[in-house]
Amino acid sequence: MDGDLDRDITESFEERIESIQQLLKPPTKVSPGNVFWLAARNFKDEWNQIFPDLKRNLGLTEENDHMKAPNCFGFTLSNDGILEFEKENPPPNKDDTPWFVQALYDVLLFFVDRAFDQRPIERFWFLETVARMPYFSYVTCLHLYETLGWWRTAELRKIHFAEEWNELHHLLIMESLGGDARWRDRFLGLHAAIAYYWVLVACYLVSPKYSYRFSEMLETHAVSTYHQFLLENEAKLRRIAAPGVAASYYGGGDLYMFDADSALVREATGAGVRRPPTDTLYDVFVNILEDEWEHVKTMVMCQDYETLEGFGLRSGPGALQGSPARSRWKAWAEGLQEQEARFLDFGRRRRRRQSAEGPDADGPRPTDDRASGGG
Repeated sequence: MDGDLDRDITESFEERIESIQQLLKPPTKVSPGNVFWLAARNFKDEWNQIFPDLKRNLGLTEENDHMKAPNCFGFTLSNDGILEFEKENPPPNKDDTPWFVQALYDVLLFFVDRAFDQRPIERFWFLETVARMPYFSYVTCLHLYETLGWWRTAELRKIHFAEEWNELHHLLIMESLGGDARWRDRFLGLHAAIAYYWVLVACYLVSPKYSYRFSEMLETHAVSTYHQFLLENEAKLRRIAAPGVAASYYGGGDLYMFDADSALVREATGAGVRRPPTDTLYDVFVNILEDEWEHVKTMVMCQDYETLEGFGLRSGPGALQGSPARSRWKAWAEGLQEQEARFLDFGRRRRRRQSAEGPDADGPRPTDDRASGGG
């Protein structure tokens, strides 16, 4: 029985990868084409999916959806569990959050909890689609400032691009698991992302600090959500191999973009680079959780203007080294160790990856008790 399930899951991965390639890559053209051709092709592809999706929602089809990704995995996710954990582990700056930022955050989560109840992979796909928008909006505004000659901060743009690149790979992982299989989810996710992008552009132009604050809250919620997901589905996740896109991003030959994602915090605190394993889907979701926590720390750090000034191009390389800002943020990061332990304490990692030169730069990883014969 387990062998049949594993085979079905493998086939689902292959089908999803094939469908994604067909959707994103025109069969006869290499270039994207003009905007009208792109819009017409996308409209045709989505139009053909509307009525099958409606029939499925109304129970008028005999398709075995439970045998297809993501339903075939049988994953669960408790909204109450997420809420309880988030109350105990709030965003670092929650007490200093203005009412309008809190209201926007509450409305978004109210919608997500109800639209994706007990559909965790679809929920993750939606959140990762939306999660890319802050970094798009930040780069847009920073590009405008630099073009007008108002403010130049090349390092900050690079970090935000790396964060978006990281969220893109989270999104590709969720797509490989079937998170965007339904038309209604794609419709909601893409349109919400467009609206969210422009809201964040306006917010950043008025107050970069509060724009970063909202992202801090959203990334903290992502940490809580993945934490709860790992708690509920550890056994199932350990039985499933990691998607190829995850293995390539976390363990490929060139990890420059992966390292750049956490460069701001590492430079301020002196922490080492991460080299996480990607043996199973459990490892992948652990890595995603750790990525989101790095984003939380980066967003908090971006709210400090003295730190951002240190990354202005005129300041030169290594502006933070030995500066009061670096010392202050090193102390801040060390003060979060207890909260970080609560975020990441969902079960020990099965192993740590050894590089050719020796142990990982970020220190030894504890082995899993069950894998090592412990109780």
